[in-house]
Amino acid sequence: MLELERIKKIIEAYEENPKKCPYCFRKLRSKLLKFSNIVNYYCSVCERFIDLDWDYLHAISMKVEKYSVLKDDISGLDFRKVVKE
Repeated sequence: MLELERIKKIIEAYEENPKKCPYCFRKLRSKLLKFSNIVNYYCSVCERFIDLDWDYLHAISMKVEKYSVLKDDISGLDFRKVVKE
């Protein structure tokens, strides 16, 4: 259940205004890149630029990775990930 609470916090961080980092839940700072006139969000704690679409999905996928099962029935390949404890 801890993973579900963490996913809920990530979704709430995405919906808040101003946005929060999906990894550390700190407030993001907006930075204008002058050469492209695009505003990017930066987390000073994680020291990385945050893509508002990809990074939130990536943070969620890191939490549900151990529950994912991929199996291809047609070719017989099994891509299931074994979680080592």
